[in-house]
Amino acid sequence: MNVLRMAIRKPARLRREKAPASAGALVREALSGGDVYAAAAVHAIAEGEDREQIEALMCGDRRTVLTLARWEHTPANALQVLSGLEDEAVHLRLEKNPATAAQTLSRLFQNERDATLVALIAWHRHTPPAVLERIAEQEHDRAVLRAVCKHPATPRRVLAVVERRFPGAFDSEMATHPATSPRMLETLYRRGDAFVRAAVVSHSSCSPEVLGLAEGDSDPVVLRHLAGNERVSADALQRMSRDADGAIRRAVAGNPLLPLGCIDHLARDKTDAVRRALAMRKDLSASVLDMLADDADHWVRQWVARSRVLPLSRLEMLARDANPEVRRAAARNPNCSQELLEELAHDANAWVRAAVAYQENVKASLLTFLADDDDIDVQSGVAANPRTPQRLLRQMAASVNADVRRGVILNPRAARRTLLPLLRDPYYLHRLLLVDSKVLEDADKWHLHEDPDPSVRFSLFRWFAGKLMQPASRLACRNPLKFVKERRAP
Repeated sequence: MNVLRMAIRKPARLRREKAPASAGALVREALSGGDVYAAAAVHAIAEGEDREQIEALMCGDRRTVLTLARWEHTPANALQVLSGLEDEAVHLRLEKNPATAAQTLSRLFQNERDATLVALIAWHRHTPPAVLERIAEQEHDRAVLRAVCKHPATPRRVLAVVERRFPGAFDSEMATHPATSPRMLETLYRRGDAFVRAAVVSHSSCSPEVLGLAEGDSDPVVLRHLAGNERVSADALQRMSRDADGAIRRAVAGNPLLPLGCIDHLARDKTDAVRRALAMRKDLSASVLDMLADDADHWVRQWVARSRVLPLSRLEMLARDANPEVRRAAARNPNCSQELLEELAHDANAWVRAAVAYQENVKASLLTFLADDDDIDVQSGVAANPRTPQRLLRQMAASVNADVRRGVILNPRAARRTLLPLLRDPYYLHRLLLVDSKVLEDADKWHLHEDPDPSVRFSLFRWFAGKLMQPASRLACRNPLKFVKERRAP
């Protein structure tokens, strides 16, 4: 077949081995090969001497330590072990690592004096509120304090500490922080510039009193943000819908609380961006959709073409639009008829045909036709579509194109027989994706424990560890061995 360009050589039959049936057996398997990635993956379920051996392997040489400390997939409990090493380079990598847990960051902060490294802790997403509070009370570096004020976990009391120590210095950060109190927001609004006031009126905790003040604001930046607030009054939206500033009218057009009486005149607005924002709404009437379907701007027509309440006659018209993006949008509409999908499957534009290939309601016969398309995006859509016949998926799994094979892997209806050959796929990411497959059996996946790529081996051992982990092991993984505290990285 033209589209599939299948590999002629039939893949060899996988060597089927029995997967480890217990946590201990999995840990011993990881240790037997001396693979540090496999060892790190099972650290959480290891106990006693096995855990000691794993930690000795992880801390065996400095290059390995630095690699694990930097790798974002290293388990948090393994990173906590590494934090016991007195090595600044290791600490630097741990403070940058997004997987480092709160407990580890707390330990690192206790002895941290360098402002640059403290800033890394202040920025880290897992830094606990108690550490952020200590930083707010002790630090003077503006960059560090700014990180505290922008951290999503910073509580209201910590923001109050920063405001008390440096009043007015971090208004921009506090105006956007979700924990800022309504009272503080009012203070910020009254003393802030236009950008601070705009952030305040966009805040979910902004009080009705401040929103009322904003209605009388003369700055367009503030009014644009006010127009998008879902708690602004209907009267204010009515007034702003006729504002001379097109950006304000655009924000009004996208507001879920927009009064129905404003929709008709916004549908005739002279600014394209306003009509585009309106066309994206889900509550438009048939008459408004009918009007926008003839809009001169193709982005407006695109959004109309995707509407689930668009009359079929208008959908058919947009499916034959001169602009291919509009036709593509029509092809994505779940209400598109089989006759219309058949027509769009022969479209001259590949993106339109690809939209048909991804359509949730397309017939299997049409997918079979599209499988012979020369365009990779069309083939990938067929490969990922749950309606594609299994026979065709097995053929596409042998395609020389990685995107097509990936579509088969991601297809929720791909059967075990279809996926088995892909365990030998030359692209490591595909083998990685198959580790989490709900269709493949444990013995099928265990084939990957000797995979040449370390990330695949790590993912496999981590998957089995998660499956075999016992409650006692879950608790034990929180307390790494004490000997690492005194250990020095070479």
